[in-house]
Amino acid sequence: MKKTILLTTGLLLFFAATTYTFAQSSNRDYPTQLNSSEITGNMNDHKKESFYSFTAGPGELTITLDVNANRDEQGVLNFDLLARNGATSLACCYFAQGDGGGTGREVATVKLTKRQTVILHTTNGPIGGGTFR
Repeated sequence: MKKTILLTTGLLLFFAATTYTFAQSSNRDYPTQLNSSEITGNMNDHKKESFYSFTAGPGELTITLDVNANRDEQGVLNFDLLARNGATSLACCYFAQGDGGGTGREVATVKLTKRQTVILHTTNGPIGGGTFR
């Protein structure tokens, strides 16, 4: 009986931690901390904003965005790179777009003069959908 309770409690804690870790933050002040150099998601929730934080620099930081539109739709994802305060733009107004089940790619490079925490801000397009990486 004790083993069953411990196992159940352990599994619940594991699933709760996993769900929290992969949740996408929609709050600029509390961005999701990235533990990987790659994120994936979908663009089906129109105009949804997500915020991710990570440490980068000094040197060049390159962000590569690949999108894959849903069939017979347009898929668009916009992205900006912000300073830790969330108000200062380090790289602005980039987007990748795929049409009719097609793919799109955008690459942005910014030079960081020091090691710092930055925020990647993404916004889904107003129509269509698909996936991004």
